[in-house]
Amino acid sequence: MTQSLAFILMPGFSAIAFFAALEPLRIANRLSGKALFTWTIHAPDGDYAAASNGMQLRSDGPLPDAPHTLVVCAGFDPLDRARPTLLGQIRRMWRAGCQIGSIDTGAFVLAEAGILGREMITLHWEAAEDFRRRYPRIPVSTELYERHARLITCAGGTAAMDMMLDDIAAHHGLTLAQAVSDQLIHDRIRPASAPQRTVLAPQTQFAGPVVKRLVTAMERGIAGGRPLSAILANEGLHRRQAERLFEAELGMSPGRFYRTLRIRHAVDLMRQTGMPVHEAALTAGFSSQPVFSRACRQQFGLSPRDILAGSELSAD
Repeated sequence: MTQSLAFILMPGFSAIAFFAALEPLRIANRLSGKALFTWTIHAPDGDYAAASNGMQLRSDGPLPDAPHTLVVCAGFDPLDRARPTLLGQIRRMWRAGCQIGSIDTGAFVLAEAGILGREMITLHWEAAEDFRRRYPRIPVSTELYERHARLITCAGGTAAMDMMLDDIAAHHGLTLAQAVSDQLIHDRIRPASAPQRTVLAPQTQFAGPVVKRLVTAMERGIAGGRPLSAILANEGLHRRQAERLFEAELGMSPGRFYRTLRIRHAVDLMRQTGMPVHEAALTAGFSSQPVFSRACRQQFGLSPRDILAGSELSAD
């Protein structure tokens, strides 16, 4: 059975994310010798969709009546030209039973259409906090992609490739998916749980598997403000065991490492979303702005405002 996909490319969409989603489908068709997938592309209005890099792609015209899957791909300013007509079309297709998906910041458009809320979604880490503030009732994860019965969401970038490879494996077998991955010079199909971003890579790249697993859990725990004790318990590790491993492999305690991650997360929020210092501190798990400011000075010798003014954080 051929799976038809309709891609809505919002103004400023991420070209790399779109092509990372599309190319696995093309290669799967070529390797299988069958039309396993067909696709069309559409712009919210006009004859062309303009990517954030300036590339323009010609639209295939109005949306089809009932594609198997509708995917919204966005980038910067995802709600630009998310007009009521477009939102109504997305709602109509959802009610008709179509699978609906988003890539990068396309989740904003799905949220505006009113079809999100029950199931966990994901989007690009840079836009996640802004999404949480705008739609506090919609659960957000840090996964590369989230797949449910009729809803798929993806963080964007090369994660779109992993999501499509996973879809190929689910519907047409792992052998074909791995063959497509090889054609893309993609050494492995990452699971949805793989981290979206690498934090403090120079320090962790040579760490053992237990430390790397715990660092990944820390990265996920920041957004929810989880204390280190809860993260350790969830990973089945005792504090003394974690301290021994971190000191041996990273030269610091897990508490200090986690505090550094939380500081950097708060700084990212301030720089990328304009979030006030006190709000960023609370979001990153600090009990107050003074506690956050004190942690910054202890860790880097800089206040939060010094950091925002342009001072660089050290790797330690």
